[in-house]
Amino acid sequence: MLELWHEWNSVHSFKVRNVLGEKGLQWKDNRVELLKLEQLSPEYLKLNPNATVPTLVHDGRAVYESSIICEYLDEAFPQPALMPPDPPGRAEARRWLKYHDDVAHAALRKVSLQVMFKPALQAFPPAEMEARLRNHPNPERARGFRESATSPIDYGAVGESIAQCGRIAARIDGALGNRPWLGGDAFGMADVAMAPFAERIDNLDMRFVWRSHSRAAAWANRTLSRASVTASMAPVPYRLPAPTGEAREKVLALAQAHLR
Repeated sequence: MLELWHEWNSVHSFKVRNVLGEKGLQWKDNRVELLKLEQLSPEYLKLNPNATVPTLVHDGRAVYESSIICEYLDEAFPQPALMPPDPPGRAEARRWLKYHDDVAHAALRKVSLQVMFKPALQAFPPAEMEARLRNHPNPERARGFRESATSPIDYGAVGESIAQCGRIAARIDGALGNRPWLGGDAFGMADVAMAPFAERIDNLDMRFVWRSHSRAAAWANRTLSRASVTASMAPVPYRLPAPTGEAREKVLALAQAHLR
């Protein structure tokens, strides 16, 4: 029995859904709505005291932290294998997993918070938000929720994120060389690691980050066309929209200023 506690709009959850899809595994869908702070419920904190998503429950045992879950699933369900068979290949895949967690996620979270998540947070009842935030194990994250619920879009942060995303696109482009996938000739864990980046860039309507990086753009198109990737995307009723109107115009202007 596999249960996944996840949020449809979480890039970390996306990564795990991608592995489950590649392996053809059936799983019970337990949605945790981050923008309603359901990750802070006492029931969920018993499963995952870090108050993060996703959490995998396999035969009654909880596993959390998305990259750890991805490797766990590859070991527990070894076919088809996503980690390369050789130590150097596995090391490269783990570097991409860490790069996503440390760098790509941080860049995506910054822009996503400003142009996608703030409207939802600002609609949340303040008293209910404060009551839930008292349970948050990370005071810095709790402070971020409070600030986001009361502040306008920070376009300076959006510009910084766009510049960071451009550098990430350049890194993917340089790593590909003549290979179709980040790990070589076959889709593997390195691609799983960065697929959430490609998907969120598409969701944010920020495909301009690929314009100077043709190999990375082709990789993103291959990735987003893959069955396991499309199946991992948020269904339309849950998918947060990209910025529109004035916000969209400002994002495009920032792209002109920050991408070369």
